[in-house]
Amino acid sequence: MLDAKTIIVVAADQGLRRSVAFALEVEGYSTESYDTVQKAEASCRDALCTILDDDILRSEPQAAAHFLSNRGGRAILLVDGLSALQQRVDYATLTKPFTGPDLLSVINSLVEAAK
Repeated sequence: MLDAKTIIVVAADQGLRRSVAFALEVEGYSTESYDTVQKAEASCRDALCTILDDDILRSEPQAAAHFLSNRGGRAILLVDGLSALQQRVDYATLTKPFTGPDLLSVINSLVEAAK
């Protein structure tokens, strides 16, 4: 069963992790933050969704690709706009910089799609 209020944030940058977690907690979500995919793997199975910064794709390419392919539509990839990534059907993307409402809109879209 999914924990409807927990969102996992995976980013190497501590400031980004804190900012995203704060924005989500203000909206009533609980968060767990990790600096690597490996540390986040177990927690992500039961979470509402996982937010993954694209820097992780560069530092852990194989682990991150595997991680994204196993999230079943419950992942949001944060990209910088210059990334050479193509949008995939099994995860959403959000271009940095973004606002709190932008992030919540993507999360709400994932929640609606899961219904």
